[in-house]
Amino acid sequence: MVTPRRLAALTRWLRTPPRGPAADRAYSLTILLAGLALLALDVKMLGTDQPVVAAPGGATPWQVAILLLGTSVLLAKRRRPVLVLVAVTLLVVADVLLGGSLGMYLVLFDALFTVARAAGRRARAVVLGVLVSLVLAVLVTTVALGASPRDVVQLTLVAGSLLLPPWWWGSDVRRSELLAAEQSRRADAERARADLARAHADDVARIAALDRDRAVQDERARMARDLHDVVAGHLSAVAIHAEAALAGPPDEPRDRAALAAARAGSLAALAEMRSMILVLRAGADADAATAPAGLSRVADLDVDVVGDVPADLPTAVDHAAFRILQEAATNARKHGTGPAAVRFAADGDDLEMVVENALRTDALPVDPALTSSTGLQTMRERATALGGTLTAAPTGTVWRVHARLPLRPGDER
Repeated sequence: MVTPRRLAALTRWLRTPPRGPAADRAYSLTILLAGLALLALDVKMLGTDQPVVAAPGGATPWQVAILLLGTSVLLAKRRRPVLVLVAVTLLVVADVLLGGSLGMYLVLFDALFTVARAAGRRARAVVLGVLVSLVLAVLVTTVALGASPRDVVQLTLVAGSLLLPPWWWGSDVRRSELLAAEQSRRADAERARADLARAHADDVARIAALDRDRAVQDERARMARDLHDVVAGHLSAVAIHAEAALAGPPDEPRDRAALAAARAGSLAALAEMRSMILVLRAGADADAATAPAGLSRVADLDVDVVGDVPADLPTAVDHAAFRILQEAATNARKHGTGPAAVRFAADGDDLEMVVENALRTDALPVDPALTSSTGLQTMRERATALGGTLTAAPTGTVWRVHARLPLRPGDER
């Protein structure tokens, strides 16, 4: 039973039939079997009932051989569609001289369809011109031979119905494939633009956050400077009272007053110092205020460590390596398909750190030199500040960050 779903599937198949070597072999075998069956049933369509050329042993064996040769030639239609059409046309002429068979018309149909679907623009224009010329030639020839109007129209329609439908079908399939390819290209471009827009929005949001943090840090620095001046004033008062007590002979009431003033100034300075420390720590993470950043905290990051984590590193190198790894892990969560893997290698001069993570299949190739990501810039700045190097770039489907940090920052290398 033909259902609407099956009819829709058949329509899709007709508009974009499968292609490839396996499909070509299947088409050729199907045409061969159909042609042999039609020859066995003596179903003819082309030519006349009597062959134009008498073949020894009868026409049927020769027609079978021509059909085998024609279906074999069709196997090369994807690589040389025009050459295959020329060879098939010669075989069809030979078949017509032997009386004609419907199987060879099916071979010609497939060859014409392939040219209309896969050949170049100039070749298609030439073949279409030849087809139209043949139909017109039938019209002119029948008129010149004095055929009746009925026969002229009938023969012209038969010629057109035999030669033009495969060309129309192939051209329609070609247009459908080109339209599908263009739609796919536009969809890819839209996805690319959407990915770029999301990346740009992330960069804008990050830059805005950095600007806000910078403004807050500037205000805290100004407050700390003000508190520093206050602390310096209290300490100066302590020093003045102590100097005054030491300048004269011992005097218990005066010395006790000086000590009391010094104690009050010290307590005030201590209170102001505590306030300044709280101002500078405001907004920091709880663990950041108690645990310094270093590779000893690598377990806090979402990374897979390959091998051992180096210990007893210089403080500056330990801190920079942790922050670079932290930023790489963050980028892996945003743009990758899983946690990053990190491995370390330390010799007497350098600490080498390699961080890799798999990219998503829909991620676009990125030129690290053109990216506006502040994360990559921050990582590079941390490495170059110590005299080291950092590279970050895709390698196939893997994003790779390679940092080399000198273990003696600032030394002449």
